[in-house]
Amino acid sequence: MKTPFLFIVLLSTLLLVGTGCPKQNTTTSLPPAVNELQTQTVPKEQKQSVSKRVTESTKNDLILYGGSWFDIEYPKKFTANPIIPTDVYKGMTRVHTDEAYFASPDGAVEFFVFSPLWSGDPADYLTVRATEELISEKNEENGSNFDKKVIRWVTIKAKDMSYYRSFVSIKEQVGTGSDLHHVFGIKYKDNEAYERYRDAYIAFKESLRQYGD
Repeated sequence: MKTPFLFIVLLSTLLLVGTGCPKQNTTTSLPPAVNELQTQTVPKEQKQSVSKRVTESTKNDLILYGGSWFDIEYPKKFTANPIIPTDVYKGMTRVHTDEAYFASPDGAVEFFVFSPLWSGDPADYLTVRATEELISEKNEENGSNFDKKVIRWVTIKAKDMSYYRSFVSIKEQVGTGSDLHHVFGIKYKDNEAYERYRDAYIAFKESLRQYGD
């Protein structure tokens, strides 16, 4: 008759101990880069005349990349993709594309830009792939009528922890029939890699020149 009583006491003791044990925190904090990227100034798209298209970079340590309807400057040691198909306009090689990637020589970061003539989306850059997971998203709307702007900041993490990918999608003149859309992104191995190339990424975004038809 004592066995059931002892079993109940033992079970009660185990339950009390289990209740008092702190639960393990499995939440992983986001890299500081995620919040910092959301505080950076969002470049405003201002279309310029194709006839005034620039033909060279403003600095010796930068290279001018020309897409179908945009120019952007990137660090000289980075590798640009795509580089074909091309034609020559005003002495400058222009690649027939609305989007491009620029990889650092050490493989630590990769910049991205999407800047079409009007609206549209990149081929797959805004998509969370099967090997990735969404870890942060922030949306903001301001203005009205022809001045309405929708901004979306997103950070995605590789499931194997090999990289983070953050981008900002900027839509202007939303709902007017003359919508504009451009996207800037940076893929980085870790926060240290982001900090190493932070200033170069900001300069990259600010150098964009969009042309009209």
